[in-house]
Amino acid sequence: MESFLSKENFKLAFKRLQTSQRNLYKELYAEDLEIFGFSLEHNIEAFIHEIKNKVFSPDKSFKIFQPKKDNLVRPISLLKFKDLLIYQALINVIAESIYDEIIPYYNTIVFGNVITNPKDPDADNRIFFYKKWKYQWKKFTNKTKEYYENGYNFVSEFDIASFFDTIDHGILCQILDNKYNIDKDLLDILETCLIVWTGDSNHPTFERRHGIPQGPIASAFLADLYLLHLDLEFKTKARKLDTQYIRYVDDIRIFSRDKITGQKSIAYLDLLARDLGLIPQASKILIHEITDLNKLLKHQESKFSAIAREHKAKQGVLKSKTHKKLKKRFLDCFDENSDEQYLDKTIISFALYKLNSDPDIKAVILKHYEKIYTHFSAVLFYLRKHFSEDEEIRYWLINLLKDENLLFQHISALILKNFPDLPFMEDLYERHIEGDRRNWLLKYFMFRWLYENKKYEIIISHSLDDNYFLIRELNKFKSFCTIDDSYNNIFTRNLMKNKDSLIALQGLYFRLGDLCDITYDDAHTYNSYIQYQHSNRVINYTGYALKEDFRIENPENFFREEIWTDTNEYDEINQLFFRFNRFRKIDPSLALITLNSFNNLVYDKICQILSINKKDKDYGVNLDAGYITSKFPITNNCFMEINDKRNQNTEAHPYNKHGDIRVRIKFKELGRLIEKERRALDEICLRRL
Repeated sequence: MESFLSKENFKLAFKRLQTSQRNLYKELYAEDLEIFGFSLEHNIEAFIHEIKNKVFSPDKSFKIFQPKKDNLVRPISLLKFKDLLIYQALINVIAESIYDEIIPYYNTIVFGNVITNPKDPDADNRIFFYKKWKYQWKKFTNKTKEYYENGYNFVSEFDIASFFDTIDHGILCQILDNKYNIDKDLLDILETCLIVWTGDSNHPTFERRHGIPQGPIASAFLADLYLLHLDLEFKTKARKLDTQYIRYVDDIRIFSRDKITGQKSIAYLDLLARDLGLIPQASKILIHEITDLNKLLKHQESKFSAIAREHKAKQGVLKSKTHKKLKKRFLDCFDENSDEQYLDKTIISFALYKLNSDPDIKAVILKHYEKIYTHFSAVLFYLRKHFSEDEEIRYWLINLLKDENLLFQHISALILKNFPDLPFMEDLYERHIEGDRRNWLLKYFMFRWLYENKKYEIIISHSLDDNYFLIRELNKFKSFCTIDDSYNNIFTRNLMKNKDSLIALQGLYFRLGDLCDITYDDAHTYNSYIQYQHSNRVINYTGYALKEDFRIENPENFFREEIWTDTNEYDEINQLFFRFNRFRKIDPSLALITLNSFNNLVYDKICQILSINKKDKDYGVNLDAGYITSKFPITNNCFMEINDKRNQNTEAHPYNKHGDIRVRIKFKELGRLIEKERRALDEICLRRL
C-alpha cells in the first residue's frame, strides 16, 4: 500500500493520463487535467489523505453509447477524474509488480497493449504507459509472415463477444492474487471500484460483478492480463497440437499446418474462454487457408505510413497523385463489386482524415452516410475541414439534428461537437435539453452551441445537479458569458463550496488560484480541497463524515491535527468513527461498541484540553463524576447513556447489570442514540478549543 499511496505514484498516474492517446474519451476529461493539475501537488496530497482516511468512495460511471455495426452500440464508461486517477495509480503499482513475469510473453505471444518498462531510468519514457501501437502492430504482422513462411498456412481467428463487459471481477482478482500475489488491500480497492463503475449514473442498474470500464487506459491493461491467462492456458494444455499462437489486444490468431488442427484449437479455446466467463462470438470465428497473405494482414500499413508522412510534411495536404489513389480506394469501399473489402473500416477512416477537399468524396458521404455511422467522427472531421461553410452540408446537418427518427443520438452529439456554429433551433433545444438522461453527451455539446449563438441568458439561467460533466461544461460557459466582477466572484465562491471537489477546484481554476478573500472564519464553508490549499489542513474521515452525514457545521473546531497531535491517537479516532459509520447500517451492537470507544477518546481529549485531573482510570467512573458537565452537559449525559448501553446491550458483556443475559440493541434504539450523539458532537464543535 505504501507504494500505491505515494505522491510519486499519483504524479505518474496523472502524467500517464496526460500522455494517453487523444480521442473523444480523453477530450471529455482533458479539462479535468487542467483543473486538477493547476495545483497538482496540493491536490494529490489531499486526494491521498482522502484515500488513507477512507473518505474517498468511487462514483458510478457516465455511459456514452457509440454506434457499432448492425445497429448495436458500444458502451463507453466515462469515469470522474478522481476515479480515473486512482484507477491508473492502482494499475501503475500492479504493472510494476508483475512486469518481470509478463515481459517474456511480449512480442512472442502478446503484441498489443505492451506497457513501457516501469523501471526504465529515463523518466520521460515512463510517463507513457504503453509502447506505440504502430510498432507493436508491425511486429504482430511480421510474426504472422514468419509463421506463414514456415509452413503454417492455415489461420484460425477467434473473437470474444462484448469482451470488456464480460470480464468477471472475481476471476480477475483471483488471477491477480493467486498468480501475481498482488496486495489484498489493493485488490479490495480495485474490486470495490469496478463494482461501482459498472453502474450508470444516468440510469438505474443492478449491481454487477462483471465488466470493466471501456475507455480508461488502465482497463486495457487489465483486459490484456485477463486474456494472458487464456493465452498461457492454451499454450500449456494444447502443446501437443502443432500450432503457433499470437494475440494483438483481442485479435487472436492460431496458425496450423492443416484445417483439422485449427478446428481442434478453436474448440479447445472455446472451452478455456468459457472457463473465464467469456462468450466466444461464433459469427466472427473463422478457419481458413491463407491464399493471400497481404489480404490477411490488411495489406496497407506501409502504404498508409508513407501517405501519413506526406500529409504531415505538406501540412495537411496530399499531392494530387496520392490523393487520387487514396480517393479511388475510398470510393471502391462503397462498391460491392470492387477489389476492396466492402465498407472497409480501416480505409474509410484513414482516408477521411487525410484526403484533400473533393466534391466526389462529399457526394459519397451524403449518399451513404447511414452505412458509416461507426465512422461519423471521421466524416465530420473531413466535412469540417473542407466544407464547413458549404450550404448543402450545413442544410443536411441541420436536417439530421431535427430528425426525430435518427437512430443514434450520438450522431447528433458529434454534429454539435464539430459544428457548434450551426444556427440556434429553439425546437431542438427544448426537445433535447430535458430529454433522455442517457443521451447526456448531446446536452454536453449543446452548451458550446448555445455560446456560439450568443444565447448567454439561456446559459446563465440554466442549472443542473446530477451529471458532473454537464455541470462542469455549463460552468465553463457561464464563466465566459459575463465580465461582471461581482457576478464572477459570487459564482466562483459558490463553486468552491461545492461538495464535488473537482467542481470546487474548477472555481479555484477560474480564479487562477486566488484565495485572498477567504477569511479564517468562513474557510470551513468551502470544499475540503479548497481548505487544504488555504491552510494545508489535513482532510480526515471524522471531520468529513460529521459534516456530510451528521450535519455538524464546524467539525474542524475539534477534529483537527492541531488538537490531535499524537499521530497514532488521531489515526485511531478516524478508524473508530469509520468503523462505527459502517457498522451502524449492518450491526447495531458492534456500532455501539465502536462508538463508545470513539467517545472515550473524545472525552479524554476534552479533559486534557481543560486540564481536568481525573481521579480514576475507568471511563465510566469519570463520566459519573461529571467532570465536563459544566461546559458540555449534553455531551456528558449522552456519553454516559451510550457507555451504559454498551455495557448492558452489546457483545461487550454476556450479562446486564442485573445478572440476566443481555438483550442486544436494535437498530431503532441505536438510531435514537445516534441522534443524541449528533447533538453532543454539535455541542463540542460549536466552540473552537
